[in-house]
Amino acid sequence: MEQTGDADERTKKILCQTYKVTIIMLIIGQIQVSIFMEIKAVKRFLEEHYYFSLLQFFVSFISIQLYVFFYHMIVQKSSWKRILAGVWTFEVNTISIMKPAKTAPYISLIISVALTFIVMAISLCYGNLAVRHRRGLFVSRHNVIRWSERLFVLTSFGIIVCAEMKRITIEFVTLLVYTTLSNIFVVIFAASIRKPNFYHYEPKGDHILIGQLYYLNFYALYMGYVWTTASWFEIMDWNVKLTDLFK
Repeated sequence: MEQTGDADERTKKILCQTYKVTIIMLIIGQIQVSIFMEIKAVKRFLEEHYYFSLLQFFVSFISIQLYVFFYHMIVQKSSWKRILAGVWTFEVNTISIMKPAKTAPYISLIISVALTFIVMAISLCYGNLAVRHRRGLFVSRHNVIRWSERLFVLTSFGIIVCAEMKRITIEFVTLLVYTTLSNIFVVIFAASIRKPNFYHYEPKGDHILIGQLYYLNFYALYMGYVWTTASWFEIMDWNVKLTDLFK
């Protein structure tokens, strides 16, 4: 019983560390979206050079694959090498699906931030209930990592392609499907990381890998919300501005 209690306490501690990593990365990613929206030169360049977004997507795809595959080696390197690998992976994946947000209204960003953290709270509650009742959407560590990568890549590519669609109704439906998939998976992820023996305690730093993968899925969900709500406003012909809310 004492060993079980120690194991539960250890799991609880690393879960808290995982959520800290995810939340910090998510907040930084959301701030970067808001900043990049204001850089007109970058926006104009990406609009004129569509292939660059696809190149970013390819670099993002390769980076996350290499980061996960070699993580057991990365954690054994010096601090600056670990930080460099983590920052590179974080930035290339954050930037890879940032393009659509450059034309989204600020109200979409605000709504998306709120919805993203609401879903995070729901997934946290569901994960706790799933563990308590010993049932739920549990997925193995291998499948969690594999599907995190796949879903992020799928959503990234979908958002980039949807940004160039001419028919807004098709774009909205497509984005809604991607966003729904992301919603479902972050809940599954929340339950799965509570499985016994999910984390690797040696070498240290496993929570950074899992936290970054969790961030990627929440960031994809956030960007899905951003562009889905922007498409909905366009379909309904609602020219909603942030200043209108304070009148």
